[in-house]
Amino acid sequence: MAKNWLARTKKKFLRLHPAWRVYVILLGLLVLYNEVLIYVLQKLKWSNIYCKEAGCVKILLVADPQILGKTYDTHFYAGLANYDSDRYLAWYYEQAVEHVQPDVIIFLGDLMDEGTDSTEIHFEEYYTRFGAIFPTHPTAKVIYIPGDNDIGGDGRQPLNPIAKRRFRQYFSERPAWVINDNLTIYNINRITLEMTLNDPRMLDSTGTDVSDRYLRIFVSHIPVLDVPSSFTYTAIHNLKPNVIFSAHLHVSQFARIHRSRLKTVRYRPLSQDKKTAYKVHSFDLSYHQDTQELLEIIVPTCSYRMSVPDIGYGYAAIDGTTLKYTVLWTTRRFYQLISYVVILAVPVVLGLLYAFYKFLREHCNCRSRYERLPK
Repeated sequence: MAKNWLARTKKKFLRLHPAWRVYVILLGLLVLYNEVLIYVLQKLKWSNIYCKEAGCVKILLVADPQILGKTYDTHFYAGLANYDSDRYLAWYYEQAVEHVQPDVIIFLGDLMDEGTDSTEIHFEEYYTRFGAIFPTHPTAKVIYIPGDNDIGGDGRQPLNPIAKRRFRQYFSERPAWVINDNLTIYNINRITLEMTLNDPRMLDSTGTDVSDRYLRIFVSHIPVLDVPSSFTYTAIHNLKPNVIFSAHLHVSQFARIHRSRLKTVRYRPLSQDKKTAYKVHSFDLSYHQDTQELLEIIVPTCSYRMSVPDIGYGYAAIDGTTLKYTVLWTTRRFYQLISYVVILAVPVVLGLLYAFYKFLREHCNCRSRYERLPK
């Protein structure tokens, strides 16, 4: 069967005009590059993080996937757009998990584009889709925190109590996660203004502060240090974070500042130029603790639908008291889609030009006429 199909296809191909043969070959090569080769080549650029300590914890950070819904986008191509976005997210997530081999996977909010307003039926459908795109890991601890697109509360849209309860029910949101004796992760929710008030592990039986015996990570959808409030100061004072991971801004940035100067915080690009794009950055967390300097890293979005050119996944490792961090940048899918539009438009444009040319030849009355001169 396969041989017969190949023979028939070859005959049809050879009957084509040479120009069409070249076009079909170019189209096939473009599809091969866009759908296979570009992903493989991009993955080869990713950096590896090598640990020195036995208790090293590797973390994969997933920010703002915002899987598309079906309520607001009513374009005729909405179904195809959802399929392509889901496929893109699923492929790179699988590759990122394989590359990192994480002990912890953290989803930093905005899991769904329409999580706040969706009906129960639609939410159940989105939840199933989300699980198919980002399947649970057999060994890694998976952490989900909500974003404004999941529960509201971004200023333009008030906090939705129903969506808040629903998110906690489906994604098992918790105030904190004890990873091991050396690491605790805290859910610092700047949307609901909820957090763990204190951690009993920070004091021993005599009431002595022993917080320097283990590391503490804040995770928040909205950046914690940006526009600090009383909630920010309370969280920092009570729980003393060694590093903060956040999202929401869709870009890769970071800030380092002394906790007494939070009002002057300024975020700077991280790994967003060609020289440092795939660099592994190292931060001495014990130094930050001793100097009371705060470190916040904003993880870029992993979705190409967020209107930013640079997209990827955060990759961190807690190696003793050292934080190692890099970004697993992914391809710019919009450029690939534009290339399809361009190459598919070529025969259409040429066909229109040819039709216009034939129309002019048949209907133009300005042909040159030669008349004999009288003798």
